[in-house]
Amino acid sequence: MTKSAPYNKWLVLGVLAIALFMMNLDVTIVNIALPGIMNSLDASLADAEWVINVYILVFAISLITMGRFGDIFGRKRLFISGLVLFTIASLACGLSPNIQTLIVSRAFQAFGGAAMMPATLSILNVAFREGGRGQAMGVWGAVSGAASALGPIIGGLLVDNLSWEYIFLVNIPLGVIAVIAGIIIINESTDPTAIKQIDWPGIASATAGLFGLTFALIEGQRFGWSSPVIIGAFGLCAIGLALFYYIENRSRAPLIQLNLFKNINFTAGNTVSALLMFGLIGILFLLVLYFQIVLGLSAVKTGLVLLPMSAVVVLIAPLAGRMAERDGVRWILASGMFIISIAIFLMADLSIDTTWQSLIVPLILAGVGMGLVMAPVNTVIMGAARVEQSGAASGIMTTMRQIGSLLGIAILGAVLQTRLASGLVSTVNSTDGIPQEIKKVIINAINEGAMNFGDMSGINAGGMPDTAQAAMTQMFATEFASSLNMAMIVAAIFCLIGAIAALFIKNPGQTNSTCKDSNVFPKH
Repeated sequence: MTKSAPYNKWLVLGVLAIALFMMNLDVTIVNIALPGIMNSLDASLADAEWVINVYILVFAISLITMGRFGDIFGRKRLFISGLVLFTIASLACGLSPNIQTLIVSRAFQAFGGAAMMPATLSILNVAFREGGRGQAMGVWGAVSGAASALGPIIGGLLVDNLSWEYIFLVNIPLGVIAVIAGIIIINESTDPTAIKQIDWPGIASATAGLFGLTFALIEGQRFGWSSPVIIGAFGLCAIGLALFYYIENRSRAPLIQLNLFKNINFTAGNTVSALLMFGLIGILFLLVLYFQIVLGLSAVKTGLVLLPMSAVVVLIAPLAGRMAERDGVRWILASGMFIISIAIFLMADLSIDTTWQSLIVPLILAGVGMGLVMAPVNTVIMGAARVEQSGAASGIMTTMRQIGSLLGIAILGAVLQTRLASGLVSTVNSTDGIPQEIKKVIINAINEGAMNFGDMSGINAGGMPDTAQAAMTQMFATEFASSLNMAMIVAAIFCLIGAIAALFIKNPGQTNSTCKDSNVFPKH
Protein backbone atom coordinates (compact mmCIF):
# COMPACT_ATOMS: atom_id res chain seq x y z
CA MET A 1 0.00 0.00 0.00
CA THR A 2 1.36 3.43 -0.90
CA LYS A 3 0.36 6.89 0.22
CA SER A 4 0.31 9.80 -2.19
CA ALA A 5 3.09 9.66 -4.74
CA PRO A 6 6.24 11.68 -4.03
CA TYR A 7 5.99 15.13 -5.61
CA ASN A 8 9.32 14.70 -7.39
CA LYS A 9 10.62 11.22 -7.99
CA TRP A 10 14.04 12.51 -9.07
CA LEU A 11 14.50 14.22 -5.72
CA VAL A 12 13.66 10.88 -4.11
CA LEU A 13 16.36 9.27 -6.24
CA GLY A 14 18.80 11.99 -5.13
CA VAL A 15 18.21 11.20 -1.45
CA LEU A 16 18.58 7.48 -2.06
CA ALA A 17 21.77 8.11 -4.05
CA ILE A 18 23.36 9.97 -1.11
CA ALA A 19 22.59 7.10 1.26
CA LEU A 20 23.75 4.49 -1.25
CA PHE A 21 27.00 6.39 -1.87
CA MET A 22 27.70 6.45 1.89
CA MET A 23 27.09 2.72 2.27
CA ASN A 24 29.20 1.62 -0.69
CA LEU A 25 31.95 4.10 0.10
CA ASP A 26 32.38 2.59 3.56
CA VAL A 27 33.07 -0.86 2.07
CA THR A 28 36.26 0.14 0.23
CA ILE A 29 37.31 3.29 2.09
CA VAL A 30 38.04 1.39 5.33
CA ASN A 31 40.56 -0.92 3.64
CA ILE A 32 42.78 2.06 2.78
CA ALA A 33 42.77 3.27 6.39
CA LEU A 34 43.57 -0.10 8.03
CA PRO A 35 47.34 0.46 8.48
CA GLY A 36 46.67 3.89 10.02
CA ILE A 37 43.99 2.44 12.31
CA MET A 38 46.32 -0.36 13.41
CA ASN A 39 49.13 2.04 14.29
CA SER A 40 46.92 4.67 15.91
CA LEU A 41 44.90 2.26 18.07
CA ASP A 42 47.72 -0.24 18.70
CA ALA A 43 45.74 -2.98 16.92
CA SER A 44 46.80 -6.38 15.57
CA LEU A 45 45.91 -7.87 12.19
CA ALA A 46 43.10 -9.87 13.83
CA ASP A 47 41.69 -6.64 15.30
CA ALA A 48 41.87 -4.99 11.88
CA GLU A 49 40.03 -7.91 10.30
CA TRP A 50 37.22 -7.47 12.83
CA VAL A 51 36.84 -3.81 11.82
CA ILE A 52 35.89 -5.02 8.33
CA ASN A 53 34.29 -8.36 9.11
CA VAL A 54 31.98 -7.28 11.91
CA TYR A 55 30.39 -4.88 9.41
CA ILE A 56 30.01 -7.56 6.75
CA LEU A 57 28.79 -10.19 9.24
CA VAL A 58 26.08 -8.01 10.78
CA PHE A 59 25.08 -6.63 7.37
CA ALA A 60 24.74 -10.12 5.86
CA ILE A 61 22.67 -11.49 8.74
CA SER A 62 20.40 -8.44 9.02
CA LEU A 63 19.77 -7.71 5.35
CA ILE A 64 16.83 -10.02 4.56
CA THR A 65 15.17 -9.42 7.92
CA MET A 66 15.37 -5.66 7.52
CA GLY A 67 13.84 -5.95 4.05
CA ARG A 68 10.85 -7.71 5.59
CA PHE A 69 10.62 -5.09 8.37
CA GLY A 70 10.36 -2.43 5.66
CA ASP A 71 7.52 -4.25 3.90
CA ILE A 72 5.63 -4.62 7.20
CA PHE A 73 6.31 -1.39 9.10
CA GLY A 74 7.04 1.02 6.25
CA ARG A 75 9.98 1.49 3.87
CA LYS A 76 10.43 5.20 4.63
CA ARG A 77 10.35 4.59 8.37
CA LEU A 78 13.00 1.89 8.11
CA PHE A 79 15.13 3.88 5.66
CA ILE A 80 15.20 7.01 7.84
CA SER A 81 15.82 4.96 11.00
CA GLY A 82 18.68 3.11 9.31
CA LEU A 83 20.15 6.36 7.98
CA VAL A 84 20.05 7.97 11.44
CA LEU A 85 21.69 4.91 13.03
CA PHE A 86 24.34 4.75 10.29
CA THR A 87 25.17 8.44 10.75
CA ILE A 88 25.38 8.26 14.56
CA ALA A 89 27.46 5.07 14.35
CA SER A 90 29.81 6.80 11.88
CA LEU A 91 30.34 9.56 14.45
CA ALA A 92 31.06 6.92 17.10
CA CYS A 93 33.56 5.22 14.76
CA GLY A 94 35.39 8.49 14.14
CA LEU A 95 35.58 9.28 17.86
CA SER A 96 36.61 5.75 18.93
CA PRO A 97 39.41 5.88 21.55
CA ASN A 98 40.32 2.21 21.10
CA ILE A 99 39.88 -0.69 18.68
CA GLN A 100 37.12 -2.33 20.75
CA THR A 101 34.91 0.76 20.56
CA LEU A 102 35.56 1.01 16.83
CA ILE A 103 34.51 -2.62 16.25
CA VAL A 104 31.27 -2.19 18.24
CA SER A 105 30.50 1.06 16.41
CA ARG A 106 31.05 -0.68 13.07
CA ALA A 107 28.45 -3.30 14.08
CA PHE A 108 25.86 -0.56 14.66
CA GLN A 109 26.88 1.02 11.36
CA ALA A 110 26.09 -2.31 9.67
CA PHE A 111 22.64 -2.46 11.28
CA GLY A 112 21.92 0.96 9.84
CA GLY A 113 23.23 -0.03 6.41
CA ALA A 114 21.18 -3.24 6.40
CA ALA A 115 18.04 -1.23 7.17
CA MET A 116 18.74 1.23 4.36
CA MET A 117 19.84 -1.07 1.53
CA PRO A 118 16.61 -3.02 0.77
CA ALA A 119 14.52 0.06 1.47
CA THR A 120 16.36 2.06 -1.22
CA LEU A 121 15.29 -0.39 -3.93
CA SER A 122 11.72 -0.67 -2.63
CA ILE A 123 11.29 3.12 -2.37
CA LEU A 124 12.80 3.59 -5.83
CA ASN A 125 10.46 0.92 -7.23
CA VAL A 126 7.43 2.74 -5.82
CA ALA A 127 8.56 6.24 -6.80
CA PHE A 128 9.15 5.25 -10.45
CA ARG A 129 6.19 2.90 -10.86
CA GLU A 130 4.70 5.15 -13.58
CA GLY A 131 7.84 5.25 -15.72
CA GLY A 132 11.58 5.86 -15.76
CA ARG A 133 12.38 2.87 -13.57
CA GLY A 134 15.09 1.55 -15.89
CA GLN A 135 16.83 4.92 -16.00
CA ALA A 136 16.59 5.21 -12.21
CA MET A 137 18.05 1.74 -11.76
CA GLY A 138 20.90 2.76 -14.05
CA VAL A 139 21.64 5.78 -11.85
CA TRP A 140 21.39 3.54 -8.75
CA GLY A 141 23.96 1.14 -10.24
CA ALA A 142 26.23 3.97 -11.39
CA VAL A 143 26.28 5.48 -7.88
CA SER A 144 27.20 2.09 -6.40
CA GLY A 145 30.02 1.63 -8.90
CA ALA A 146 31.31 5.18 -8.48
CA ALA A 147 31.41 4.87 -4.69
CA SER A 148 33.31 1.58 -4.86
CA ALA A 149 35.76 2.97 -7.42
CA LEU A 150 36.31 6.28 -5.64
CA GLY A 151 36.49 4.77 -2.15
CA PRO A 152 40.27 4.11 -2.19
CA ILE A 153 40.98 7.60 -3.62
CA ILE A 154 38.72 9.48 -1.19
CA GLY A 155 39.99 7.34 1.69
CA GLY A 156 43.59 8.00 0.73
CA LEU A 157 43.05 11.77 0.55
CA LEU A 158 41.34 11.83 3.95
CA VAL A 159 43.94 9.62 5.66
CA ASP A 160 46.95 11.44 4.20
CA ASN A 161 45.69 15.01 4.65
CA LEU A 162 43.65 14.63 7.84
CA SER A 163 43.57 11.29 9.70
CA TRP A 164 41.82 7.90 9.54
CA GLU A 165 38.95 9.17 11.72
CA TYR A 166 37.69 11.31 8.83
CA ILE A 167 36.82 8.29 6.68
CA PHE A 168 33.90 7.92 9.10
CA LEU A 169 33.31 11.57 10.00
CA VAL A 170 32.79 12.43 6.31
CA ASN A 171 29.45 10.59 6.59
CA ILE A 172 28.06 13.04 9.16
CA PRO A 173 27.16 16.00 6.88
CA LEU A 174 25.96 13.62 4.13
CA GLY A 175 23.82 11.71 6.62
CA VAL A 176 22.24 14.85 8.13
CA ILE A 177 21.36 16.21 4.68
CA ALA A 178 19.87 12.88 3.59
CA VAL A 179 17.81 12.48 6.79
CA ILE A 180 16.28 15.96 6.53
CA ALA A 181 15.62 15.63 2.80
CA GLY A 182 14.24 12.10 3.20
CA ILE A 183 11.74 13.14 5.86
CA ILE A 184 10.47 15.94 3.61
CA ILE A 185 10.56 14.27 0.19
CA ILE A 186 9.94 10.50 0.57
CA ASN A 187 6.41 9.22 1.17
CA GLU A 188 5.62 6.07 3.12
CA SER A 189 4.81 2.72 1.52
CA THR A 190 4.22 -0.82 2.77
CA ASP A 191 3.42 -4.24 1.31
CA PRO A 192 -0.04 -5.33 2.55
CA THR A 193 0.63 -8.90 1.35
CA ALA A 194 3.87 -9.29 3.34
CA ILE A 195 3.93 -12.10 5.90
CA LYS A 196 4.00 -10.49 9.36
CA GLN A 197 5.91 -13.33 10.99
CA ILE A 198 9.68 -12.93 11.54
CA ASP A 199 11.90 -16.02 11.53
CA TRP A 200 13.75 -15.30 14.80
CA PRO A 201 15.06 -18.89 15.23
CA GLY A 202 16.48 -18.73 11.69
CA ILE A 203 18.15 -15.41 12.42
CA ALA A 204 19.65 -16.72 15.68
CA SER A 205 20.98 -19.97 14.19
CA ALA A 206 22.46 -18.26 11.11
CA THR A 207 24.10 -15.61 13.29
CA ALA A 208 25.59 -18.25 15.60
CA GLY A 209 26.90 -20.33 12.69
CA LEU A 210 28.52 -17.47 10.78
CA PHE A 211 29.90 -15.83 13.93
CA GLY A 212 31.48 -19.13 15.04
CA LEU A 213 33.20 -19.57 11.68
CA THR A 214 34.37 -15.94 11.51
CA PHE A 215 35.69 -15.97 15.09
CA ALA A 216 37.57 -19.23 14.57
CA LEU A 217 39.26 -18.06 11.37
CA ILE A 218 40.24 -14.62 12.67
CA GLU A 219 41.29 -15.60 16.20
CA GLY A 220 42.80 -19.02 15.42
CA GLN A 221 46.38 -17.73 15.50
CA ARG A 222 45.90 -15.85 18.77
CA PHE A 223 44.25 -18.68 20.72
CA GLY A 224 45.87 -21.61 18.89
CA TRP A 225 44.13 -23.66 16.22
CA SER A 226 43.75 -26.68 18.53
CA SER A 227 42.66 -24.67 21.58
CA PRO A 228 39.24 -25.38 23.18
CA VAL A 229 38.08 -21.85 22.27
CA ILE A 230 38.72 -22.28 18.53
CA ILE A 231 37.45 -25.88 18.42
CA GLY A 232 34.35 -24.66 20.24
CA ALA A 233 33.90 -21.86 17.69
CA PHE A 234 34.06 -24.32 14.80
CA GLY A 235 31.58 -26.50 16.70
CA LEU A 236 29.24 -23.53 17.12
CA CYS A 237 29.48 -22.96 13.37
CA ALA A 238 28.55 -26.56 12.56
CA ILE A 239 25.66 -26.67 15.03
CA GLY A 240 24.35 -23.23 14.08
CA LEU A 241 24.31 -23.90 10.33
CA ALA A 242 22.79 -27.38 10.81
CA LEU A 243 20.03 -25.87 12.95
CA PHE A 244 19.50 -23.14 10.37
CA TYR A 245 18.97 -25.73 7.63
CA TYR A 246 16.54 -27.65 9.85
CA ILE A 247 14.59 -24.53 10.86
CA GLU A 248 14.36 -23.05 7.37
CA ASN A 249 12.93 -26.28 5.94
CA ARG A 250 10.10 -26.19 8.48
CA SER A 251 9.42 -22.48 8.94
CA ARG A 252 6.18 -20.92 7.71
CA ALA A 253 8.04 -17.69 6.92
CA PRO A 254 11.68 -18.77 6.38
CA LEU A 255 14.49 -16.24 6.40
CA ILE A 256 15.81 -17.85 3.19
CA GLN A 257 13.70 -19.92 0.77
CA LEU A 258 16.01 -22.92 0.45
CA ASN A 259 13.89 -24.45 -2.32
CA LEU A 260 15.35 -21.82 -4.64
CA PHE A 261 18.63 -23.72 -4.47
CA LYS A 262 16.98 -26.70 -6.23
CA ASN A 263 17.60 -24.78 -9.44
CA ILE A 264 21.12 -25.49 -10.69
CA ASN A 265 21.45 -22.00 -12.20
CA PHE A 266 20.48 -20.34 -8.93
CA THR A 267 22.94 -22.44 -6.93
CA ALA A 268 25.82 -22.15 -9.39
CA GLY A 269 25.16 -18.43 -9.92
CA ASN A 270 25.24 -17.68 -6.20
CA THR A 271 28.40 -19.77 -5.81
CA VAL A 272 30.09 -17.76 -8.56
CA SER A 273 28.85 -14.48 -7.06
CA ALA A 274 30.15 -15.35 -3.58
CA LEU A 275 33.55 -16.45 -4.91
CA LEU A 276 33.77 -13.29 -7.02
CA MET A 277 33.45 -11.20 -3.84
CA PHE A 278 35.89 -13.55 -2.09
CA GLY A 279 38.49 -12.66 -4.71
CA LEU A 280 37.64 -8.94 -4.96
CA ILE A 281 37.60 -8.16 -1.23
CA GLY A 282 40.56 -10.49 -0.68
CA ILE A 283 42.64 -8.61 -3.26
CA LEU A 284 41.79 -5.22 -1.76
CA PHE A 285 42.46 -6.39 1.80
CA LEU A 286 45.83 -7.99 0.99
CA LEU A 287 47.18 -5.42 -1.47
CA VAL A 288 46.33 -2.41 0.70
CA LEU A 289 48.39 -3.95 3.51
CA TYR A 290 51.24 -4.75 1.11
CA PHE A 291 51.38 -1.33 -0.55
CA GLN A 292 51.42 0.60 2.73
CA ILE A 293 53.30 -1.74 5.07
CA VAL A 294 55.91 -3.25 2.74
CA LEU A 295 56.29 -0.69 -0.07
CA GLY A 296 55.59 2.29 2.17
CA LEU A 297 53.14 3.95 -0.24
CA SER A 298 50.88 6.69 1.07
CA ALA A 299 47.17 6.00 1.44
CA VAL A 300 46.26 8.19 -1.54
CA LYS A 301 48.90 6.61 -3.78
CA THR A 302 47.58 3.18 -2.76
CA GLY A 303 44.11 4.28 -3.89
CA LEU A 304 45.47 5.53 -7.20
CA VAL A 305 47.29 2.24 -7.86
CA LEU A 306 44.05 0.31 -7.28
CA LEU A 307 41.94 2.70 -9.38
CA PRO A 308 42.61 1.02 -12.78
CA MET A 309 41.02 -2.22 -11.56
CA SER A 310 37.83 -0.44 -10.49
CA ALA A 311 37.74 1.66 -13.65
CA VAL A 312 38.04 -1.39 -15.91
CA VAL A 313 35.19 -3.10 -14.02
CA VAL A 314 32.92 -0.11 -14.71
CA LEU A 315 33.84 -0.16 -18.41
CA ILE A 316 33.59 -3.92 -18.99
CA ALA A 317 30.43 -4.70 -17.00
CA PRO A 318 27.91 -3.13 -19.45
CA LEU A 319 29.63 -4.80 -22.41
CA ALA A 320 29.52 -8.16 -20.63
CA GLY A 321 25.79 -7.76 -20.08
CA ARG A 322 25.19 -7.32 -23.81
CA MET A 323 27.55 -10.19 -24.66
CA ALA A 324 25.64 -12.47 -22.30
CA GLU A 325 22.34 -11.70 -24.04
CA ARG A 326 23.86 -12.62 -27.38
CA ASP A 327 26.25 -15.48 -26.61
CA GLY A 328 24.97 -16.99 -23.37
CA VAL A 329 26.42 -16.67 -19.90
CA ARG A 330 28.18 -19.94 -19.10
CA TRP A 331 31.45 -19.33 -20.91
CA ILE A 332 31.48 -15.61 -20.15
CA LEU A 333 31.23 -16.29 -16.42
CA ALA A 334 33.72 -19.17 -16.55
CA SER A 335 36.17 -17.06 -18.56
CA GLY A 336 35.79 -14.11 -16.19
CA MET A 337 36.48 -16.17 -13.06
CA PHE A 338 39.41 -17.90 -14.78
CA ILE A 339 40.90 -14.52 -15.75
CA ILE A 340 40.57 -13.32 -12.13
CA SER A 341 42.31 -16.48 -10.93
CA ILE A 342 45.19 -15.96 -13.37
CA ALA A 343 45.50 -12.28 -12.43
CA ILE A 344 45.72 -13.08 -8.72
CA PHE A 345 48.23 -15.84 -9.40
CA LEU A 346 50.39 -13.36 -11.35
CA MET A 347 50.39 -11.09 -8.30
CA ALA A 348 51.50 -13.92 -5.99
CA ASP A 349 55.18 -13.07 -6.43
CA LEU A 350 55.48 -10.16 -4.04
CA SER A 351 58.69 -9.13 -2.32
CA ILE A 352 60.22 -6.06 -0.72
CA ASP A 353 61.70 -5.24 -4.15
CA THR A 354 58.44 -5.48 -6.13
CA THR A 355 57.36 -2.19 -7.69
CA TRP A 356 53.75 -1.04 -7.81
CA GLN A 357 54.13 -0.49 -11.57
CA SER A 358 54.65 -4.23 -12.11
CA LEU A 359 51.20 -4.93 -10.60
CA ILE A 360 49.20 -2.61 -12.86
CA VAL A 361 48.73 -5.16 -15.68
CA PRO A 362 47.55 -7.96 -13.33
CA LEU A 363 45.20 -5.48 -11.61
CA ILE A 364 43.72 -4.44 -14.97
CA LEU A 365 43.39 -8.11 -15.88
CA ALA A 366 41.54 -8.74 -12.60
CA GLY A 367 39.24 -5.82 -13.45
CA VAL A 368 38.46 -7.36 -16.85
CA GLY A 369 37.53 -10.66 -15.21
CA MET A 370 35.36 -9.00 -12.58
CA GLY A 371 33.62 -6.89 -15.22
CA LEU A 372 32.82 -10.04 -17.21
CA VAL A 373 31.18 -11.66 -14.17
CA MET A 374 29.34 -8.90 -12.29
CA ALA A 375 26.42 -8.12 -14.61
CA PRO A 376 25.78 -11.57 -16.19
CA VAL A 377 25.79 -13.41 -12.86
CA ASN A 378 22.98 -11.15 -11.60
CA THR A 379 20.94 -12.06 -14.67
CA VAL A 380 21.52 -15.78 -14.09
CA ILE A 381 20.48 -15.65 -10.44
CA MET A 382 17.38 -13.49 -10.91
CA GLY A 383 16.34 -15.39 -14.05
CA ALA A 384 16.35 -18.67 -12.13
CA ALA A 385 13.46 -17.60 -9.89
CA ARG A 386 9.82 -16.92 -10.72
CA VAL A 387 8.76 -13.28 -10.74
CA GLU A 388 6.92 -13.61 -7.42
CA GLN A 389 10.12 -14.94 -5.83
CA SER A 390 12.34 -12.15 -7.13
CA GLY A 391 12.45 -10.40 -3.76
CA ALA A 392 13.61 -13.56 -2.00
CA ALA A 393 16.13 -14.30 -4.77
CA SER A 394 17.54 -10.78 -4.60
CA GLY A 395 17.93 -11.03 -0.82
CA ILE A 396 19.75 -14.35 -1.06
CA MET A 397 22.03 -13.01 -3.80
CA THR A 398 23.04 -10.00 -1.72
CA THR A 399 23.53 -12.12 1.38
CA MET A 400 25.69 -14.66 -0.47
CA ARG A 401 27.89 -11.82 -1.73
CA GLN A 402 28.36 -10.55 1.80
CA ILE A 403 29.21 -14.06 3.00
CA GLY A 404 31.75 -14.35 0.18
CA SER A 405 33.35 -11.07 1.30
CA LEU A 406 33.30 -12.21 4.92
CA LEU A 407 35.01 -15.51 4.15
CA GLY A 408 37.48 -13.82 1.80
CA ILE A 409 38.87 -11.63 4.56
CA ALA A 410 38.60 -14.31 7.29
CA ILE A 411 40.17 -17.18 5.32
CA LEU A 412 42.87 -15.14 3.62
CA GLY A 413 43.59 -13.34 6.90
CA ALA A 414 43.96 -16.72 8.63
CA VAL A 415 46.39 -17.93 5.96
CA LEU A 416 48.35 -14.67 6.24
CA GLN A 417 48.55 -14.76 10.04
CA THR A 418 49.50 -18.44 10.26
CA ARG A 419 52.14 -18.27 7.54
CA LEU A 420 53.56 -15.00 8.89
CA ALA A 421 53.80 -16.27 12.47
CA SER A 422 55.51 -19.49 11.37
CA GLY A 423 57.98 -17.65 9.12
CA LEU A 424 58.82 -14.99 11.71
CA VAL A 425 59.39 -17.48 14.54
CA SER A 426 61.67 -19.57 12.33
CA THR A 427 63.64 -16.52 11.19
CA VAL A 428 63.99 -15.05 14.70
CA ASN A 429 65.24 -18.37 16.10
CA SER A 430 67.87 -18.66 13.38
CA THR A 431 69.06 -15.04 13.57
CA ASP A 432 72.36 -14.40 15.38
CA GLY A 433 73.03 -11.24 17.35
CA ILE A 434 69.65 -11.03 19.09
CA PRO A 435 69.79 -11.70 22.86
CA GLN A 436 67.80 -14.76 23.92
CA GLU A 437 65.54 -12.76 26.24
CA ILE A 438 64.59 -10.43 23.37
CA LYS A 439 63.95 -13.41 21.09
CA LYS A 440 61.52 -14.72 23.70
CA VAL A 441 59.67 -11.38 23.83
CA ILE A 442 59.44 -11.23 20.04
CA ILE A 443 58.21 -14.82 19.65
CA ASN A 444 55.57 -14.35 22.36
CA ALA A 445 54.32 -11.19 20.62
CA ILE A 446 54.19 -13.04 17.28
CA ASN A 447 52.30 -16.05 18.64
CA GLU A 448 49.78 -13.84 20.42
CA GLY A 449 49.21 -11.76 17.27
CA ALA A 450 50.14 -8.66 19.23
CA MET A 451 52.80 -7.18 16.96
CA ASN A 452 52.02 -3.89 15.29
CA PHE A 453 52.79 -4.15 11.57
CA GLY A 454 55.64 -1.92 10.60
CA ASP A 455 56.37 -0.89 14.19
CA MET A 456 59.10 -2.80 16.03
CA SER A 457 59.62 -0.24 18.79
CA GLY A 458 57.60 -2.23 21.28
CA ILE A 459 60.04 -5.16 21.26
CA ASN A 460 63.21 -3.19 21.93
CA ALA A 461 62.87 -3.00 25.69
CA GLY A 462 65.88 -5.27 26.11
CA GLY A 463 68.25 -2.80 24.47
CA MET A 464 68.55 -4.28 20.97
CA PRO A 465 71.09 -2.31 18.92
CA ASP A 466 69.72 -0.01 16.21
CA THR A 467 71.30 -2.18 13.51
CA ALA A 468 69.52 -5.25 14.85
CA GLN A 469 66.30 -3.23 15.07
CA ALA A 470 66.61 -2.28 11.38
CA ALA A 471 67.34 -5.90 10.48
CA MET A 472 64.21 -7.00 12.35
CA THR A 473 62.07 -4.50 10.44
CA GLN A 474 63.53 -5.73 7.14
CA MET A 475 62.94 -9.33 8.18
CA PHE A 476 59.32 -8.55 9.04
CA ALA A 477 58.68 -6.92 5.66
CA THR A 478 60.23 -9.87 3.84
CA GLU A 479 58.17 -12.45 5.72
CA PHE A 480 55.03 -10.37 5.35
CA ALA A 481 55.40 -10.25 1.56
CA SER A 482 56.06 -14.01 1.46
CA SER A 483 52.96 -14.69 3.56
CA LEU A 484 50.85 -12.48 1.29
CA ASN A 485 51.94 -14.65 -1.65
CA MET A 486 50.54 -17.75 0.04
CA ALA A 487 47.24 -15.95 0.71
CA MET A 488 47.12 -14.80 -2.92
CA ILE A 489 47.54 -18.38 -4.15
CA VAL A 490 44.65 -19.47 -1.93
CA ALA A 491 42.50 -16.65 -3.37
CA ALA A 492 43.42 -17.73 -6.92
CA ILE A 493 42.37 -21.32 -6.14
CA PHE A 494 38.97 -20.19 -4.82
CA CYS A 495 38.38 -18.09 -7.95
CA LEU A 496 39.32 -21.11 -10.09
CA ILE A 497 36.64 -23.08 -8.23
CA GLY A 498 34.25 -20.28 -9.22
CA ALA A 499 35.19 -20.80 -12.88
CA ILE A 500 34.38 -24.50 -12.54
CA ALA A 501 31.05 -23.70 -10.84
CA ALA A 502 30.14 -21.43 -13.78
CA LEU A 503 30.37 -24.41 -16.15
CA PHE A 504 27.30 -25.94 -14.47
CA ILE A 505 25.14 -22.99 -15.51
CA LYS A 506 22.67 -23.71 -18.30
CA ASN A 507 22.11 -21.09 -20.96
CA PRO A 508 18.52 -20.06 -21.76
CA GLY A 509 16.75 -22.78 -23.67
CA GLN A 510 18.70 -25.57 -22.04
CA THR A 511 17.16 -27.75 -19.38
CA ASN A 512 18.21 -30.59 -17.18
CA SER A 513 16.48 -32.83 -14.74
CA THR A 514 17.35 -30.67 -11.77
CA CYS A 515 15.86 -27.55 -13.28
CA LYS A 516 12.91 -29.28 -14.87
CA ASP A 517 11.80 -30.85 -11.63
CA SER A 518 12.35 -27.78 -9.52
CA ASN A 519 9.31 -25.76 -8.56
CA VAL A 520 11.35 -22.60 -8.99
CA PHE A 521 12.37 -23.12 -12.59
CA PRO A 522 11.05 -20.24 -14.70
CA LYS A 523 7.93 -21.17 -16.58
CA HIS A 524 7.39 -19.81 -20.06
